[in-house]
Amino acid sequence: MVSKTYQIVQHRDILSRVCGYAAKIPGASPGKVEMRTTSNGERVMLRIDLGKEWAFSPDGSSVGLQVLCRNSVDGSSALRLHLGWFRFICSNGMIVGVTLGRARMVHTESADVDLAFQPLERQLDIAKEERDSLHRWAATPVSLGAIRAWSDSAVAKKWNTLSAARVWHICQSGRDAKFSPPFEKALPTQRIVKLVDPVPGAPVGAKTIYDVAQGLSWVASHRSDIDEAEAQQRDIGPLLEELQNG
Repeated sequence: MVSKTYQIVQHRDILSRVCGYAAKIPGASPGKVEMRTTSNGERVMLRIDLGKEWAFSPDGSSVGLQVLCRNSVDGSSALRLHLGWFRFICSNGMIVGVTLGRARMVHTESADVDLAFQPLERQLDIAKEERDSLHRWAATPVSLGAIRAWSDSAVAKKWNTLSAARVWHICQSGRDAKFSPPFEKALPTQRIVKLVDPVPGAPVGAKTIYDVAQGLSWVASHRSDIDEAEAQQRDIGPLLEELQNG
């Protein structure tokens, strides 16, 4: 028992509800389901793909809309639901409906799980607008010089030096990076790094805002901590606005 006033929503129950909701979305044909959990199963993240009707290809690689859910059974966090765009070639993620906020339900005795799904209806409308935005990003050029300056300033300030360096090297070389040596003091783009694996779908030399979005998404989506990954995904839109307006 977590507490006398705490309602535990079991992972399998919320999975059933999310699948049922996804099946009712107009034009959706839910298919692939992905689940990640913490080591002891206290928290879980679910992603359900909405199918071909909600997929498109702004740069030749398919991007699809998915329902995302995060749940806990240990009192550490609320039940959260939102929509997100995911690039299938590498599972990069960008969250939909940032301006409206996410659907969220605190685990209390009187909580109504069904109410957590209501904000997603507005997010479907936002998703249609964001689909157009992704196409515009793919048609908007950007220079490596602008990306370098932005990585050293906006990205480093919003995230941290390592994340900013990784974003820069993904945009420049198409490969992820890690620091070598780890404690050198320098701007993110001037740090000595070791290039590691190529990032799936990342071009060598980013040329558009959409290319940069993939670098941001890779770094945010592949954090080991589920909550930190979600927080960084929500930063992608504002960071790209700073790049375009800088």
